[in-house]
Amino acid sequence: NADGMPARLGVVGVGTISSALIRGLLSEALSPGSGQGPSEIVLSPRGAENAAELRSKFPGKVRIAESNQAVVDSVDCVVLSVLPSQAHAVLEGLRFRPGQQLLSLVAVGLSLQTLQELSQRGLEATGGGVDCAMAMPLPAVARRRGATLLVPPRPFAQAIFAALGSCVAVEDEKQFRRMQCLTGLMGDLYMRQLTAQRWLQLHGTPPEEAAAWVGSIFATMLEDSAHAGPATLATLVAEQTPGGLNEMVWRDQEADGVYEALGYSLEAVHHRISTGKVDPDLAPVAKRRPPTTCSALAVRRGPRIQDSLGASCGRTRTWLLAAACGWTFCASSTMPPSHRGPRGEAGHQAGRSLRGPRRPKLASAMAYSGRARVPKG
Repeated sequence: NADGMPARLGVVGVGTISSALIRGLLSEALSPGSGQGPSEIVLSPRGAENAAELRSKFPGKVRIAESNQAVVDSVDCVVLSVLPSQAHAVLEGLRFRPGQQLLSLVAVGLSLQTLQELSQRGLEATGGGVDCAMAMPLPAVARRRGATLLVPPRPFAQAIFAALGSCVAVEDEKQFRRMQCLTGLMGDLYMRQLTAQRWLQLHGTPPEEAAAWVGSIFATMLEDSAHAGPATLATLVAEQTPGGLNEMVWRDQEADGVYEALGYSLEAVHHRISTGKVDPDLAPVAKRRPPTTCSALAVRRGPRIQDSLGASCGRTRTWLLAAACGWTFCASSTMPPSHRGPRGEAGHQAGRSLRGPRRPKLASAMAYSGRARVPKG
C-alpha cells in the first residue's frame, strides 16, 4: 500500500499476540476500501485453533496455509510469532526471497542480528536481503489501542502498528531491550487494581461497583500521562497538593521502599531478557537492606513512638516494625540505654513486646503486626 502497510501479510505462529494483531488489522475501521488494512492475511497451521477461529471471523480475508514455508511463499511481509524456544528452529527451516519483510514478535532470545542472519541464508549471491524488524506489541492492539515498541524504525512495521494504536521506534537494540522491561509491569498494575478492588469489597462495596470504579478511576488517572513528554511525569507528581491525600500516599509508599523495590524488579526483568535466566538474588526481597539510622526510615508517625526512640539511634542494626495501628518506627537490639531516648529501656523493650502473628522475613528487616504498647517511663 502507498502508506507502507503490506498488502499481503503472513503470520507464522498464531498465538495470543499475533491473533490480537490480526483482529486489529481486520476490524471494521481497517476493512477493504479504507486504504489501510492488508488485503489478505495468510496463517500458518501452527496454533490451529486460533487460526480456525480467525478464518471463521474474517471469511475471505484470512486463509490457512499448509505449512510455514507456504506462508512465506505467499506474502511480501512475514510476522514471526512463535515461542522463544522455537524461534531458531523455525527460522532455520524457512527460505525467504530478496526484498521480503520480516517482523519478529518473539519476546526474548532472538536478537536482531540473528534474525537477519537466519533469514538471509542463501541470499548472499542475489545481492538482495530481507528487511527485518522486531516489535513488542501488547494485547490492546486488537482494539487498536496498543502501545508497541519497535526496532529499528522500518516503514512497513511502523505502518502496521500506527494503525493499531501508538508506536515508539528506537534505533538501538540495547535500548529496545531496556524499554521492553516495562511490559513486565502489566501484571503489577493489575495487581494494584485488584488490591484496591478487594479493599473496597472488604468494606462493603458490592463487587460490581468496586470493579467498575477501579477500572474507571485508573483509566482516568492514566489519561494525563498517555502522551508524556520528558518532564510530564515529574510535573504530575509535583502537582499533587502538598499535604493532600495523593501526596500522602506516594510519600508513604516511597518511605516504605515500594518504588525502590520496583526498580529492583525492573533490573531483574532486564537480566532475564538479556540472559534468558532468572537470578533470585536480583529480586527486591533479596536486595532490600535494613535502614541504618532512624532518619533513614522517614519516621513521621507521631511523637509517642518517636519519643521512645530518642533523637538518634546511631548506626546500629535495626528492625523495621509496623504495628497494626499504622505506626512506623525502629528499635535496636544493640543501642545502649543512654541512647534510647527519654524513656530509656521502655522504648527498647517496646519493640520486643509486640504481639500478633509474624509476617514473612524480608531480607534483614522483620515485619510484625499487633499494637505496640509503650509503657510510661
